[in-house]
Amino acid sequence: MREKFDEITQITDDFSKKFLNDEYAEVIRQATAALCRKKNSPLKKGKPLTWACGITHAVGFVNFLADKSEDPYISAADLYKNFGVGQSTGQGKSKG
Repeated sequence: MREKFDEITQITDDFSKKFLNDEYAEVIRQATAALCRKKNSPLKKGKPLTWACGITHAVGFVNFLADKSEDPYISAADLYKNFGVGQSTGQGKSKG
């Protein structure tokens, strides 16, 4: 799972640097690590890019990332677009 963690966090760290901040990057890393530690980790299946998008979406959703009054802000549609992932894929992985 270490390789999968490294692949996902490279993507999310780059995204966080460009669109979010260091605090988001750290929380996303922690969420990714928690998913990696699960006995039957859902990260075993699927592409790192889609998981990176889903994890970022999930963390962003609970932290009001799509609320225009918050900083940082990014809409869900823009989040998916910047990851190059379709809306249904991004939403599905955020529930994974």
